[in-house]
Amino acid sequence: LNTPSRSALSSKVRGARRCWGPPIAVMGFSETLENRAPETYRQYYLQYTQLKELILELAKESTATSLRTRVTSADFMDMASRPVSRFQEMLRGELQKVNQFACVKHEALFLGLRKICDDCSSLGKKARNLAPGQSIAEDLKKTEDDIEAYSCEIAHLDEYVRLNYVGFQKLTQKFDACLGISGSALFVAGLHTEAFCNVRFDDILILLGLAWARFRASQTAGAGGVDETWKPPESFVRNTAKYWIRPDKVVLLKTRIVKNLPYLLFGASTKDQEKLLDPFALLDLDYEGFDVQSAMGAYTGTLEESQLLSSVYFDSPGAVSYQERIHREEGARLVRFRWYGENNFEPEKEIFIERKIHHEGWGSAQSAKERAILPQKDVLAYMNGKFPIDDYYAKLAAEGVYSDKSRKAMKTICHEVSDMIQGKKLQPIIRTSYYRCAFQLASSNEVRVSLDTQMSLLNEFREGEHREEPWCKISSDMLDKHEIYRFPFAILEIKLQNVTETPLWLRQTLADIEAIQVHKFSKFQHAMAFLHPEKVPILPHWHQDFKEWHDQKDKVFNYKKKEKSNFSRAMSTFGDTQDDFADVPLINTIIAPHGEGHFLKDMQNLDPKGIFANERTLLHYAEKGLYIGALAVVLLYQPGRFSRIGGLILSASTAVFYIWALIEYYARLGRIVGRAKVGKDKMLRLDWVHGPLIVGALIMLVLAISLVEAVVKTTGSIDVKD
Repeated sequence: LNTPSRSALSSKVRGARRCWGPPIAVMGFSETLENRAPETYRQYYLQYTQLKELILELAKESTATSLRTRVTSADFMDMASRPVSRFQEMLRGELQKVNQFACVKHEALFLGLRKICDDCSSLGKKARNLAPGQSIAEDLKKTEDDIEAYSCEIAHLDEYVRLNYVGFQKLTQKFDACLGISGSALFVAGLHTEAFCNVRFDDILILLGLAWARFRASQTAGAGGVDETWKPPESFVRNTAKYWIRPDKVVLLKTRIVKNLPYLLFGASTKDQEKLLDPFALLDLDYEGFDVQSAMGAYTGTLEESQLLSSVYFDSPGAVSYQERIHREEGARLVRFRWYGENNFEPEKEIFIERKIHHEGWGSAQSAKERAILPQKDVLAYMNGKFPIDDYYAKLAAEGVYSDKSRKAMKTICHEVSDMIQGKKLQPIIRTSYYRCAFQLASSNEVRVSLDTQMSLLNEFREGEHREEPWCKISSDMLDKHEIYRFPFAILEIKLQNVTETPLWLRQTLADIEAIQVHKFSKFQHAMAFLHPEKVPILPHWHQDFKEWHDQKDKVFNYKKKEKSNFSRAMSTFGDTQDDFADVPLINTIIAPHGEGHFLKDMQNLDPKGIFANERTLLHYAEKGLYIGALAVVLLYQPGRFSRIGGLILSASTAVFYIWALIEYYARLGRIVGRAKVGKDKMLRLDWVHGPLIVGALIMLVLAISLVEAVVKTTGSIDVKD
């Protein structure tokens, strides 16, 4: 396999920077491969069309008897004496080709990015030693183009893995359907152990982030930037927006983010990241006589860009906390216990006791998350109200653990959460587990981006509360299929602190990856709606989209199960169509009004009080117009030319006033409805700014006409006397 040089990669990207495509399910799979596989690499993709034609040829050659003969999985994997051996041989060859390309491509990207990191360091040194009048602008531009090229290549490698996986899956399913056998399930299950499905993106993504960090440092002629280790605060004051991201856009999104924000790895600075990534055994791989499994086992990264994060949420059997949160009650609180990494129930493992509190935007208080830390051995006693909180923190003070301020804050939270658990009869009810990667400057909390992937939701509820160890479910517990839910999207959170607007580069990225902004999305609410639907009287506003998706999946599954042995039906539907349901739900969205083109999931939450207040305001203005209109009618029937002219002026003014009031009524109604959606404008005024001025102007007009009429009558009386 010939891997292009950096300059070749850079030239490709300059010519076609768009390194993503439409979702796989939008078009036929053959067309998808044709459109999305780069011309340079097309020969390394699965030969999908040829294999599909071979399946059809084998199906036509087989007799009706052979078609209906049941073939076991073992026969499917070893059919040298049968006509299908041609398909088996070609399939294995394609699988080896895909594995080899993925491994070699990963090695080339890894080595190239390490070289670019060194080049960026050299640029920084060169910038600091420039003579007057000299510039490194051209070198910086070339380096930037090279890093952009590698970003695009990483996104392409991710798409390569996904497209080939889907291709192998579809081919084996077609093979089963047309030849009446059942070997695809075994083959697809084995794909997860293949080398191309186990390419470590962590390594090259972290290196890409380091390359961009060094490039930014060389731009400012610095020495590598501020090397700090981020420490999480005890309290988070949040202004958070949440987005759903399709799984096939995740790697592309990461390559865009690291250009502007570095990876935030808990407890690891930039220097630590560089040490952990260097050296790699990968550098000395010999691809002569290539063996896929030994190649993939030849190196194992020691640094993960995503961390496993698990949270157990608490609620009462009657879902009191859920109802407070979904009603968005002011001051609504939610309790969860969180840990990082695997949990094998080590006694000293740190469990974070967290309390989240919600505040509405119209108040001065901000929503916040505060936390305390307890060892796992004390969690059950704490849940049951038998843990001596004061004694525990007195012991920490004697040992000098944490600062006085931190101990005081954590002690307060421990007491508050304990009172909530005992007072509201809270107990573990659901668990969320996912892999989180974060992006943030270690020296600032102003902009933080986190991305949660592979999220699973588990049922933690026990009848009769949790009185014995373990305090939550463990890995050996058996779960029913209805006790676990796998969320199809990745979840992007953008958290701003002391910043009013999302950065432009991030808004543009959201538009490029077709992100869906979801108002007040909650993992807790989603889990409750699908794992405990009997406990929740009100469902989240996004629930219907997911329910329709699940219903469609069930219908398709039942239909395929019924038609599994129908060969004629399989042949009649052999065309190259996509799966009968999408890999993610079809969400009812609009274009975000204040973004750069990303999508928006609305929540209709109209407040009747606002609408009725708008109607009362209209009636108040109509009352004022009625008084002026009555005066106009009186003047029209008064003798004298000036009285009739005044009446006409007031009549016309009243008609214009009523038209204006009606237009303003509907305009404000639209603003009220708009404020109930995701795209809120907090600076939007709902009052009628010019209303008092217009009413005042009408009153002044009435007074002016009355004054002029009085003057005219007085003047007329004087003339008559004279």
